[in-house]
Amino acid sequence: MSDNQMDRFEGMLTQLVSMVGTMKVDLEEVKADVSELKADVSALKEDVSTLKADVSQLKLEVNDLKDEQLDLKETQERQHNEVMDKLHSLEIDQDLTWTKVSANEKEIGRLKKMFNL
Repeated sequence: MSDNQMDRFEGMLTQLVSMVGTMKVDLEEVKADVSELKADVSALKEDVSTLKADVSQLKLEVNDLKDEQLDLKETQERQHNEVMDKLHSLEIDQDLTWTKVSANEKEIGRLKKMFNL
């Protein structure tokens, strides 16, 4: 081989070694990035897992609150019905009392006329 060919061959080898070196550095950077991404994905999976547990807990609490609300509503409705029944009973008693008072007033009026009072 001639010196010119050897120089070109040596230049190409130098260029190849330089390219391989650059590729190695890039590959190491990519590996570091992949490793960092794996760590991020792992952290995200843990966060999602924690969020799922929190959501499940919140669903249980919401269901408990709904049950309590339903119980309160039933209790309030029962109490309302009791109060309304008592008021109705009082209304009937009042009507009966007024009827008796009116009859008594008429009777007293008749007795006053009889005895000229």
